[in-house]
Amino acid sequence: MFNELDVFQRGLACQQRGDYDQAINAFSEAIRLNPKYAEAYYGRGNAYEAKGQHDLAIADYNRVLQFSPKEAVAYYNRGSAHAKKGDRKQAIADFSEAIGLDPEYAAAYYNRGLAYFKMGQLDEALRDYTEAIRLAPGDPEPYVSRGLVYAVRGQLEAAMNDYEAAIALDPEHVKALGNRANLCENQKRYDEAIAGYSRVIELEPDDAKAYANRAIVYFRLERFDEAIADYSEAIRRNPRNGKAYCSRGIARSKKQAFDEALADFNEAIRLEPKNVEARVARGIVQAGQGRLEEALADFNEALRLKPDTSQAWFHRGLVHSQRGELEQALADLTEALRLRPDDPCAYCHRGIVHTRRGDLEAALADYTEAIRLDPNYASALYNRGLVLLVLQQFEKALADLTQTIRLRPRFAAAYMNRALAYQRLGQPAEAEADRQRAEELLAAG
Repeated sequence: MFNELDVFQRGLACQQRGDYDQAINAFSEAIRLNPKYAEAYYGRGNAYEAKGQHDLAIADYNRVLQFSPKEAVAYYNRGSAHAKKGDRKQAIADFSEAIGLDPEYAAAYYNRGLAYFKMGQLDEALRDYTEAIRLAPGDPEPYVSRGLVYAVRGQLEAAMNDYEAAIALDPEHVKALGNRANLCENQKRYDEAIAGYSRVIELEPDDAKAYANRAIVYFRLERFDEAIADYSEAIRRNPRNGKAYCSRGIARSKKQAFDEALADFNEAIRLEPKNVEARVARGIVQAGQGRLEEALADFNEALRLKPDTSQAWFHRGLVHSQRGELEQALADLTEALRLRPDDPCAYCHRGIVHTRRGDLEAALADYTEAIRLDPNYASALYNRGLVLLVLQQFEKALADLTQTIRLRPRFAAAYMNRALAYQRLGQPAEAEADRQRAEELLAAG
């Protein structure tokens, strides 16, 4: 005849080999034999928790605390169950009880810090992670988590120091390596970022996120083939990742592989019908192919889903302009600028619309603002030069067209129009030289 201790020991053995159902059966039998057997409730609670049955685990931890109200570990485990359920306030309360009973309980500080972080209470999270580090300086986890708090707060040097401390403790700590790479990427230390993500992939070959993150760096470096290859690997490992399809489509569009790009955008939208970025990207490609109705439909849907999408307003404005719908184009570009007042491209294109409407003073103001935001914006300089020619401000037109040529020395139209400025300023030799140069460039294709 087995007593409750024998049955309890059988439950522990089952638990150690991962057979949680049999462990629960054994602990339940021990409880039946001795309804006040706190260790059996505790063991069963742990088994329930391992199976993700958080409510049943919490109920068992409650019983443990009825019998042993000063059991810090029971509070800690109950807090962990509440945290996994998403009840962070109760988790914090339980971790605080555990800390009150055991002020050197490093794991309780760390997990309370995690709960505070998820609630956006960064000061409290930082304080708890720091205490966890003091109590357990050999544990890399609090360093990684504290580094993330510093990164969110823009304290990048402190974040980097913590990630490197974690890596020093565990050179194969995937999260620390990935977070450090992400920080390098944000600081435009792209070679280090690529090396970091590559190390993560070496350690975790099926980490789809690491491939996607490395692809972002390759994209920023305009290494589009490598970006496409990495997005493809990310998709192979997670075929339902709509964002990866969208990003691969954007990279493919940069390579002018428009059919493949459209296929990617279509799949991204199929997987995630509310993917605004994919709608806008597909609209841009369709507009470039002359499919203006389809492009408008995509931009309209993007704006229905997210009305503050400046890129959708901007590109819808361009489509309206292509269709000769100048008032609609003007309204859309103005809204795009309201949302992103530092966008020189939107000012330049609104200037073009003003020019087509005959409002040259408004056009001049927009081109001037575009140039203020980007002094090397060749298209804005060229267009302002044309307006200045029409307004017979020839010296200013000459300056703008000369600057355009400096930036785009093979731009035939700029030479041709500068020739007109030279002619009106009484400089026929310079005008003839520019006309000849324009003809040479046109002949060369």
